[in-house]
Amino acid sequence: MSRLLQPNGDDYPEAAKKHLDDGEVLLANGRSDGAGYHAGYVVECVLKTVIVVEKGSAPFVHGLSQLGQDAQRLAALPGAKTARYVPRRTAGHIIYDPTSGWRETLRYRAPAALAPAAASDWLGEAQAVYLSTVVPMQMDGVI
Repeated sequence: MSRLLQPNGDDYPEAAKKHLDDGEVLLANGRSDGAGYHAGYVVECVLKTVIVVEKGSAPFVHGLSQLGQDAQRLAALPGAKTARYVPRRTAGHIIYDPTSGWRETLRYRAPAALAPAAASDWLGEAQAVYLSTVVPMQMDGVI
């Protein structure tokens, strides 16, 4: 449990780690659709972690592009607590594209709707975002 446990039980940094672990297991076992689905939630939870540190709560949205913009805007404000922890997102990465990238409705797609190479790429992006944000925040005692 992190220091960011919300009143409703949501714990974004802990959830990010859980989804990262689940995505890696699923990818290793040939479940690329599940791996990609969890990869998106890793990124969402990391971005919400940044927002919660700055604002105390996170919006109830799933769009990675919008969440990323919000997190970066907050981290750039004077005196921002998260300035050192801006998620290292790959500009133009397909996972952030609201049309062809990740979205929470991927859960309704048929098995193997996401190719293994795409799932691996998405999971790599998710891991990079997690390692550049949540891990340093944990090491510094921020969360």
